[in-house]
Amino acid sequence: MKQKQRKRGAKRIFAGAMAVLMVLSAVDVSGWGVMNAKAEESAVEKAPQNLSIIDENAEFRYIILNGELQDDGVSDNANTLYAGTNWYYDREKNQLVLQNASVQHIIVEGGDLTVLLSGENTVSGNITSKSSNGEHTLELKSDNSGSLTVGTQIGDGTISDGSGKQMNLKITDATVYAPEIVCKGSLKIENSHVIVSSGDSANYAIDTGCDISITNSYVEAKIGKDEYAISSKNGLVVSNSQIMACNSGGYEDGVIKGGSFSDAVVTKQYGNNVTKSVVYGNASLREKLTIPNNGTIVFMQGASITNQELLAVEDGANILVNGYMIEDIEASGDTHTHNKDGDITYTWEDDNNHIKNVACKDCPIGYVTKETESHSIGENGFCACNEVYQPAKLTTDKYDMDGDDSKDAVYEISNAGQLFWFAGLVNGTLSGVTQNTSANAVLSKDIVVNKNVLKPDGTLNDGTFKEWAPIGTGETSPNVYTGTFDGRNYTISGLYFNQENNYDIGLFGRNNGKIANAGILDSYFYGTSKVGGVCGNNYTGTITNCYNTGSVSGLGTLGGVSGYNYTGSITNCYNTGNVSGSGGFVGGVSGRNSKGTIINSYNAGSVSGLGCVGGVSGDNYTGSITDCYNIGSVSGSEGDVGGVNGYNNGGTITNCYNVGSVSGTDYYVGGVSGENANGTITNCYYDSTIYTGTAIGANSSGTTEKVEGKTTDEFKTGEVAYLLSQGCSTGEGDNTVTYDGSIWGQTIGTDTYPTLGGAKVYKNATYNGCEGKPGEPVSYEYSNTEKNTYGDHPDADNDGKCDDCGQYIDGIGAKLAGYSLSLTGNIGVNFYMELSDQIIADKGAYMQFTLPNGSVTKVPVSEAQTNATIKEGTTYYRFPCEVSSYEMTQDIKAQMFDGNGKCGKEYTYTVRDYAQYIIKNYSSYVDAYPFAVAMLNYGASSQKYFNKAVDDLANKNLSSYDQEIPNLFNGYINGFVAKKAENGVLGQFAGLSMVLKSETTLNLFYEPKEGVDVSKLKFLVDGKEITPVKRGQYYILSLENIRANELGNSKTFTVTDGTNTLSGDYCAMMYCYQVLQAAKGAYADDLVTLVKAFSDYAYTAQSVCKSN
Repeated sequence: MKQKQRKRGAKRIFAGAMAVLMVLSAVDVSGWGVMNAKAEESAVEKAPQNLSIIDENAEFRYIILNGELQDDGVSDNANTLYAGTNWYYDREKNQLVLQNASVQHIIVEGGDLTVLLSGENTVSGNITSKSSNGEHTLELKSDNSGSLTVGTQIGDGTISDGSGKQMNLKITDATVYAPEIVCKGSLKIENSHVIVSSGDSANYAIDTGCDISITNSYVEAKIGKDEYAISSKNGLVVSNSQIMACNSGGYEDGVIKGGSFSDAVVTKQYGNNVTKSVVYGNASLREKLTIPNNGTIVFMQGASITNQELLAVEDGANILVNGYMIEDIEASGDTHTHNKDGDITYTWEDDNNHIKNVACKDCPIGYVTKETESHSIGENGFCACNEVYQPAKLTTDKYDMDGDDSKDAVYEISNAGQLFWFAGLVNGTLSGVTQNTSANAVLSKDIVVNKNVLKPDGTLNDGTFKEWAPIGTGETSPNVYTGTFDGRNYTISGLYFNQENNYDIGLFGRNNGKIANAGILDSYFYGTSKVGGVCGNNYTGTITNCYNTGSVSGLGTLGGVSGYNYTGSITNCYNTGNVSGSGGFVGGVSGRNSKGTIINSYNAGSVSGLGCVGGVSGDNYTGSITDCYNIGSVSGSEGDVGGVNGYNNGGTITNCYNVGSVSGTDYYVGGVSGENANGTITNCYYDSTIYTGTAIGANSSGTTEKVEGKTTDEFKTGEVAYLLSQGCSTGEGDNTVTYDGSIWGQTIGTDTYPTLGGAKVYKNATYNGCEGKPGEPVSYEYSNTEKNTYGDHPDADNDGKCDDCGQYIDGIGAKLAGYSLSLTGNIGVNFYMELSDQIIADKGAYMQFTLPNGSVTKVPVSEAQTNATIKEGTTYYRFPCEVSSYEMTQDIKAQMFDGNGKCGKEYTYTVRDYAQYIIKNYSSYVDAYPFAVAMLNYGASSQKYFNKAVDDLANKNLSSYDQEIPNLFNGYINGFVAKKAENGVLGQFAGLSMVLKSETTLNLFYEPKEGVDVSKLKFLVDGKEITPVKRGQYYILSLENIRANELGNSKTFTVTDGTNTLSGDYCAMMYCYQVLQAAKGAYADDLVTLVKAFSDYAYTAQSVCKSN
C-alpha cells in the first residue's frame, strides 16, 4: 500500500498514460503469470530503500521512504505507481521512467534501480547512488533512442570500505551526456553513445573503483587537466567500440589507464592537440574519424577499418602499418605518409555494393586502394558507381491520370537518377524489379542529367556525357511505352544519345501511351532512324504540350518533337532545336506523319536533309496538319522541300503558314509544300518577300484552295491572321470537316506574324455612307478592335435625325429635347429626352448623371416620367437630377446608355443655366422669375457660407437690384414662432437646426428629463415612427426631404412612453424666424444672410412649385 506523505507544491500526472500502463500490466501476466510474478517480486525485493527526486520546481519528493512507496496524491492511480511531470516510478518493475522529463536531482539509496529513458531528458544536477547494505546496480536504459543529459555528475555516494558496499553503473542502448562519471563499483557500457566532458576541477572524466567494460559503443571522455580521461582500478576492456579520450597532459600514456582492446578504434588526444589513433582487429567506426595532417593512425597487425567511408586522412598524416605491442604498449610499424595523388573510380559488384577504387600513390594499406561500399544515392539520384539509380517515388493517392475521378498509381520523378530508374522500369533493365511498360509518371522538379551538352550554336559540345536510354524501345520488343507521362510543365535538360546504328531515339523511344507537358532542353540525339527530341516513334500514341530545344540528327525520319508519327497525334507542341539528316524525311515537328495528326504546333529551328524536308513535317502520308506554322529555315539537297511540308502524299494541310527561308538544289520546292501528290491544301500562306517562288513546288493530282503568298508587310497588317482565323471546310457530305481557325491571332503593331492563341484580329470596313445606310465598303483594314468606320449622318433640317437613315444622330437612339427647372421644390434640372423604340424597349437602358461632387446616379428609362403634351405626336421622357444649393454653378453631366453598355452623347448643364434662361425670357416666365432670382441668391449665399466655388457665384449675372434680397416676405416670416414644448416626466424640445443640401432637413433636439429610459420611448414625426440620433445630451428627431413649397408647413413631432406624451408642431421656417429675429450678433452674418436668402427662396416657391 502507498504510505501517506506530506508534500510541498502541486503535482502534475499523466492519468491517461497510467491507465494504459495498468492495462498492459494486466495483459502481461496472461500465460506467464507465475514467471512475471516472480520477476516482479525479485524487482521489488531489490528496490531502493530510499528514492527521491528534486523536481523541476525544486520540490523535494520522496518516492520511496524506508522501503515504502509514497503516496503521489492521485486517488485513481495504481498503488504501484508514483507520478510526476513527464516521469513516473513503477514499483512492480522497479523502473523510474523519464519521458522528455526535466528534473534537478535523482538520489538512490540502498538498492537497484533502472532509469528508463524515452525522448530527450535532463537532470540539471546530479544522479547520485548510495549503497549502505551491499552491492547494488544503477542502470540507465533507453526504450527507443532515448537520451539523458546530466548537468553535474553521475556519481556513487558510497565511500567503499572494502566491505562490498558499492554501486555498479550500467548504461544500455542509451545516449548519455555528463560532465563526470564516478563509480566505486564496475561500469558497463553496451550499445550506447556516451560523451563525458569535464573541466579542470574533476579528478577524472570517467573513474571506477572496479573494472570498465565497453561493448558495441562510442565513448568520448575529455578532461581539462593532466589526469586520466578514463581510469579504472581493475582494468578496462573494450570490444567492437570506438573510444575518443583527451586530456591536457603531455604524454600519450597519461590519457587512458590500462586497457585491453579488440575490434576497436582508440583515439588519444593530448598535449598541444597531438592525435594518435590505434586500430585493433576488424573495427567499425561509430562516428566520423579524421586523422589531421600532423596526426598518426596505427593499424595493429592485421587490423582494418570496415566502414572506411567514416575515415578521413588528411595529407601529411602518418600511417603506421603492421604495428605490434611491447609490454602492452604499441610500437611503431612500417611508416606511410597518406596522399591523394591518385584517382577514385567505382566498379559495380552486385545489386547491393560497388567497389570504390582509391588510387593513393604508393599507399601500403588496403582501404586507400579498394573498398566495398553499399550503393548510396547522391543529390542527383545516381550512386557514385553511376550504375544504380534512386527509385522514383510511387504514389497512389495524388494523381488522376485518366480523368475517371479516381487516383492512379503514379511515380514521381524529381531527379536524373529517378528518370533513369523509370526508364529501366519500363525497359525491364532493373535488377530484381518487375518490368512495367504501362507505368504512369509525373515530373515534380526540373531534371538535369548532363550540363552544357550543346554549344551556344546548338552543336555538340566537347567532353564526355552520361548516355541516356530512351523510355520504351524497339518495334517488336515488349518494351513499348503504354502509360501516361505528365511533365507538369517541368523540363528535362542534358539528355545525350549518340549511337549511329540505333533507332527509336528521344526522351521516349516508342510511345503507344500519352506524353504531355514536358520540355527538352540542352540535349543531343543521334541515331539511324526515328529520332526526335520528345519521342523517336510515336506509334498510335499522343504527345501534347511538349517542346524540344535540343539537337536532333541521324540518317532519316527525324523530327524536332517526334521522328515518326504513325496514327498518333501531336498537339500544341513546338521545336526550336536544329534538325539535320543525311537522308530524307526530315521535319521541324515530325519527320514522317503517316496517318497521324499534327495540330496547333510550330517549328522555329533550322531543318535540313536530303529530300522530303519540311518546316513542320517532311512527309505527310494520308495524315493531317492543321493550324501549324514554320519560322525556321528549311533546306534540302534533293527534291520535295517545302516551308510547311516537303511531300504531301494524300494528306491534308489546313490553316498553316510559313515565313522561313526555303531552299532546294534539285526539284519540287515550294513556300508551303514541295509536292502535293493526291493531297489537299487549304487556306495556307507563305511570306513571298522571303521566299519568292511558288506556294507549291509541284501539284501532282492534288487540290488547293486559298494557298498563296503574302508579303511581309501584308503579314504585318494582320491580314493573314484574319484569313487563318476564318477557317475553312474540307471534304464533302458526311466527310465534311470544318476548321474554325479561332486559335489564330496577332497583336498588330507588335507581332510581325500570326501566333497561336494571339490577340483576335478583326477585318474592319470603311464606308462613305452613315452607319444606318453605309453603302458598299470603300476599303478594309485589320485591327485588334472590332470597329467599322462610317461617314457622318446628314442632318440638313437640323431635327437631330439622320436624313438618310432616320437614326438619332447621337448613335444610341436618344435625343435631348430640352431642359426644365425642377419644380418639385428641390434644386435641380430635368433633362427631357426623345427616345427610339429600341431604347424604350431596352430594360437595361438608363440615364447616367455625374454630379458636381463626383458621385454617379442612374435613372432607368423604365422609371422616367413621360410627357406627351409638349408636342403633339411626340412623347418626351423626363430624367430629373438634383444638386446641393452651393453646387448650382457646377456642371451636371448626363449620358444615355443602352443595356449593352453603349453610350450616346454626353450633355452638360447647370442649375444656373436654366435659371438664367428663365430670367432672360422674363416675358414667358413671369410667375417663375422671382423664384429663379431667389434660387440664384440662395445658391450664392450657400457658396459663401460653405466656402464652395466662391469665385463663380450663382447670382453673379444678376443685376445689383436683383442681388438684393427683398423684404417682401417679412410678414410671411412673422407667423413662424416656435412654441416651446415640455413635459414634466419626459423632458423638453430644446431647439431647432436645419441641413441644407439639394433638399432641406429640419432637426428637432429632444432633451430627456434625468432618469428617463430613452430606449423605452417611441419617437414620431408627422405620424411616422423614427429612430433618433444621439448627439451629446440630445436626441435628434429629423424631418427630411422638405419640398421648397412646404418649408412653412408644420409637422407634428412626438415623444411618448405610452402614458406620457411630449408633442409640438414645427416647420423649417421656424428656424429661419429664430435666426432672423435674434439680436444682432447672436448668429454669424453669413448665416443670417443665408437664412434670409433661404426664406425668400421658400416664400417665392409657394407660387410656382407643384404641391405634388
